[in-house]
Amino acid sequence: MGRIGIFFYSRTGTGRMVAQRLASVSGWPAYEIRDVSPRVGLQGDLRCVLDVLLKRSPPFRYDGPAPDQFEHVVLIAPVWMRALAAPMRSFLTAHGRLIRAYSVICVMSGYGGFRAVDDMVRAAGAKPRSVLLLKESDVLAEECDASLCRFREQTLAAPGPGGWNDPLLPSIDV
Repeated sequence: MGRIGIFFYSRTGTGRMVAQRLASVSGWPAYEIRDVSPRVGLQGDLRCVLDVLLKRSPPFRYDGPAPDQFEHVVLIAPVWMRALAAPMRSFLTAHGRLIRAYSVICVMSGYGGFRAVDDMVRAAGAKPRSVLLLKESDVLAEECDASLCRFREQTLAAPGPGGWNDPLLPSIDV
């Protein structure tokens, strides 16, 4: 497989840890999607809740290369209230159609990873080639390296853009 890039959003730093670890084991470059206004404290928490409940698309900052410069993109995003984090949804709404093929890593405290993947599919307009769901506690305990290595191998073996009639996704870890 050709050029692969990691695109991630992280409010608390957990997703950033995953992106840095995956970049370390794979050699793929990582690019961060950021909030225009930081989400700190109770007001930041409230904005997260409202963005999910009202399905808002908040503005974001992104200074990296366009996703269409990569043959495959790895998207890393947190799950908020069993849904995709709003800034990643905004990014995919703006740039999702430029993505040729992609894989997903969702970081969650409990549940909702599959629902977040469904949100990504709707925003990007195509199915991911592989999915990895990680628990925040495993990431913080640095117990996700084996899963990231398996994910790297699955991504390298992915056969290109996902079609709607493709069989089930090739790898799912929880």
